[in-house]
Amino acid sequence: MCAIFAQFLRLAKGVDPRYYQLAVQCSLLLVGTLTLQFTVPWWNIAAVLATALLTQWGFLRWYGLPLQTLSALNTSFSIIILLYAAHWGWLALAAAISIASKFLIRIQGRHVFNPSNIGIVAVLLATDSAWVAHGKWGHALWLGLLLAGFGLVWLLGWRQMLTSLAFLAAYAGLLAGRALWLGDPWAIPLHQLQNGALLIFTFFMLSDPMTTPQSTAGRLLFGVWVAVLGWTLQFRLFIPNAFLYALAASSPLVLLINGRFAGAPFHWPVRSQT
Repeated sequence: MCAIFAQFLRLAKGVDPRYYQLAVQCSLLLVGTLTLQFTVPWWNIAAVLATALLTQWGFLRWYGLPLQTLSALNTSFSIIILLYAAHWGWLALAAAISIASKFLIRIQGRHVFNPSNIGIVAVLLATDSAWVAHGKWGHALWLGLLLAGFGLVWLLGWRQMLTSLAFLAAYAGLLAGRALWLGDPWAIPLHQLQNGALLIFTFFMLSDPMTTPQSTAGRLLFGVWVAVLGWTLQFRLFIPNAFLYALAASSPLVLLINGRFAGAPFHWPVRSQT
């Protein structure tokens, strides 16, 4: 299996990393549905995809930009994988907010918020009829997700993925420190780290190079800060979905970090970076 995965990474090197992200997300959805008995109604998937693609098309047409759907697809599958709701309308709203945020909330030519993150957080704050099922992944897929995450590190490079790596290292350190302080066995922080939802957030949401700092130092600082804020919200204030809120609240800080630590802006290998 590892040999097959390594061969796949060699073939994917040089290809737009968003295709890799999309392949991983689709695989997660397929594996979860077939082996973990996830219940994802087809109309939920259709609502999210249709809303995201139509919203993307509308804004691109309004601004006279060339058609580009890859980012919208990645955003859609992030919502489908992470967000649940009592009615498909909430999922469609999350998709609309996610795509619209890229075009309407922009400073210095960059969108401020991670699209899927702000869409999910907005819906969670708006209603009690939507939730994030953190435990649904359990620990069955965590090793595969870890491999997939480091595959993205290979494709984008460790410097570009430093926000995710710094976050994961800082969060692991905070969990270890808490276990030492409380006298907990090491099995507890290890169990907390072996969580599929945490790895999905770390490698496939927090890693978005369009909404993370431009410099190496900035990415390191931002990753550690999100880990500290998320840990505080989770273990001190006992807020569910802590890291989603931590990322949404911290995203505007990227502009300040970019002003302090100069770096080259990231561009996807396409004509339109939206």
